[in-house]
Amino acid sequence: MRIRIIGFPLLFVSGLAQAQSDAIVADNDAPFSFSRCFSHVPLRVDSTENDTDAPITVTAEVLNATREGKILYRGDVQVNQARRSFSADYAELEQQSRDVRAEGNIRYSDGTITVESDGPLSGNLDTRDTELEQARYQLHGNPGRGEAGRVRMTDNTNRVDLNGASYTTCPPNEEAWQLRASSVQVEQDKVFGEAWNAVLWLGEVPVFYFPYIKFPVKDERQSGLLYPSFDISSESGTDIRQPFYWNIAPNYDATITPRYMERRGTMAQLEFRYLPVEGQSGTLYGEYLSSDDKLSDTEWRDDARWLFNWQHSARFDAEGHWRGQIDYTKVAGWDFAYVDDFSPPVGVLVDDQLLQSFQGGYYDRSWQLTAEMRDYQILKPDRLSPFELAPSLTLTSYRGMGSIDLAFDSELTRFGNDAQDIYEATRFHAEPRLIYSVIDQPGAQLTADAGAYYTHYEQDVPDRLNDHYRNKLGFNSEELDSSVDRLLPRLRLNGTLVFDRDTRWFGQDFTQTLEPQLQYLYVPYKEQDHIGLYDTTDMRQDYYSLFSDRRFAGLDRISDANQLTAGFSSRIYDDSGTERLRLALAQSYNFTPPRVRLFPGDTPSDTNRSFLTFEGDLNLDGSWFIHSEAQQDTRNNRLAAGNLTLEYNEQGKLAQLGFRHLNRNYFSDASLEKDLNQLGGTFSWPLDPQWRLIGGYYRDIELDRNIDTLIGLRYDSCCWAVSLVWEQWQKEDKLTNRPDAIQETSIGLRFELKGLSSVGTGSGEFKPGTQLLPYYRPFNLNN
Repeated sequence: MRIRIIGFPLLFVSGLAQAQSDAIVADNDAPFSFSRCFSHVPLRVDSTENDTDAPITVTAEVLNATREGKILYRGDVQVNQARRSFSADYAELEQQSRDVRAEGNIRYSDGTITVESDGPLSGNLDTRDTELEQARYQLHGNPGRGEAGRVRMTDNTNRVDLNGASYTTCPPNEEAWQLRASSVQVEQDKVFGEAWNAVLWLGEVPVFYFPYIKFPVKDERQSGLLYPSFDISSESGTDIRQPFYWNIAPNYDATITPRYMERRGTMAQLEFRYLPVEGQSGTLYGEYLSSDDKLSDTEWRDDARWLFNWQHSARFDAEGHWRGQIDYTKVAGWDFAYVDDFSPPVGVLVDDQLLQSFQGGYYDRSWQLTAEMRDYQILKPDRLSPFELAPSLTLTSYRGMGSIDLAFDSELTRFGNDAQDIYEATRFHAEPRLIYSVIDQPGAQLTADAGAYYTHYEQDVPDRLNDHYRNKLGFNSEELDSSVDRLLPRLRLNGTLVFDRDTRWFGQDFTQTLEPQLQYLYVPYKEQDHIGLYDTTDMRQDYYSLFSDRRFAGLDRISDANQLTAGFSSRIYDDSGTERLRLALAQSYNFTPPRVRLFPGDTPSDTNRSFLTFEGDLNLDGSWFIHSEAQQDTRNNRLAAGNLTLEYNEQGKLAQLGFRHLNRNYFSDASLEKDLNQLGGTFSWPLDPQWRLIGGYYRDIELDRNIDTLIGLRYDSCCWAVSLVWEQWQKEDKLTNRPDAIQETSIGLRFELKGLSSVGTGSGEFKPGTQLLPYYRPFNLNN
């Protein structure tokens, strides 16, 4: 018998917490697959606004109406309205009072929550209040579930009250932890549920009592304590951080973190994030330590240690033409060791320099106009301050017109410096180019690139330069001109051929290519020792840099060239199009040795050949990879630089081994006392589906010392995880400038109850790599 009745409402509302995601995504490549953990969790399906107006259908095996005004449903009672459904063995409706009662195998689902009970249900259609005893609930799209002795739901406020309730994110019959409370309250529009007289149970052992606690039921922002972190290091001692999250407004929030360091003191950390208007966002971050106990015996014992960072990105129009960006980081002027001592999570640190940049401009498809003010803070006592851009204005343009392309690059920059007795300058540079495609066929390309460099300097030269610039770099005030014009034409011809053939190796089909490349570059010589160095240095050589038109990075030196560069690359693709092998070899020949020097005191080059440069990448079977590079001085038959990396990477199993070599005779800017020979590697390996081991070890062979060593172990289950990481590394003492490196040791412990905090179900920072040498993949294959 099937009966359709309009007006029989569903009594439950989806008041228990919302899902953190719309679906559970299984990571089948991970060693610990969470798909097993969430197999019991239904997908979340949100109701639409019209669900409450949708027709209601009621079916039952028997329908009776009594003289007292009751409607009785018996046997497999099913009530459906859109995504919501209700079932029971027996239900009755009092038509006059609008009271409802149901019994037996009660089940309710609305796409966000499922509730089941063997106890009785009572409610009222007018007030939409409902009570249910001995209930079990499961959130959809979220592993959160639990039980309650009594559930009361009020539809008018979308509030759910539970008595004698429990909450966990563990799968059924695997309750490693539960939160049990005498009273729990959850409202549909709230992010956190509230519990009173709550006890955290680990297995069958009560471990902590909370008179009052909040727990997350939505993946939305809510003020409250986040998980603390705990570390032990030889430099700072016990290191404890307890972050507090403050949800100020929908477009503003802050994280306040007191950080206690046993041997240094208590530091305050503040991160403020903001979204003032559409298209703009930013973060202000600061750290402050009033005094460092570890420096109590030094001249800085009463000085505060602090850091400030501001990051902001802006788009000022809907099309994204007008943009701006700020990246500014600063520490106390004397505090060269701040980043090494405290490892702040912000700031761009490159070669002991903190970036301070304000940038903005107009970006179009064919041209860009940008302005920037840039400075650096040097975190090394014996380093000269670099030149600041105060400011720099850059215009670039590129337009294609069939076989001819036109390009124009220009800039106007003011270089300033806070150091004493240092030259400064204003530089204007313009570089027009015409690129003509002589041949443009699928297997052959030949381009002719003609252009010119024009640069004008207005230099402010002191009467006497400081000792470093005079004695070490070779500059003197008499030879630097106050006004300089430099005009250099340039011609470049670059041609490439591509040959391919089908072949078969080891019973498998492959395609092999041979791609020879030839380039001629001509730039006449012009003496440039009367120009100071502002942003220019040597360019590190690799296969691609040999085919560049520059020998120096920067514009203060434009090297002369009468040069022919020859090279080839060869690739092998399997029958699925995957690039399995790439080999590249190149070398430049100078018809006349280049005469332009970086520093006036440098000895002019007398070599006609560049390093013979090799690069190779191999993808053996999708799991094994090899990368190698080498630069060989063919005149002296010496290896100038090289590295070799071997990696295994499959199904969450990772192991990488690498070796790096630098000959100090060829890399004087690296400040090497001896040749650099470093050997080491890192790994991340599952011991079983729930245990994972990570490690890293790097050693300096020449100095016979360890650079960085790490070992870590993590246990991961469906609803909790714990990890322990030990690391020891070498760091330089930049404050006292001691010649010997400091060895620092740290121990980190992390414990997670998944779903009870904002940490979630991820693996946190438990990953391969070390503090000094993070993991990266060096392979240049296309796949």
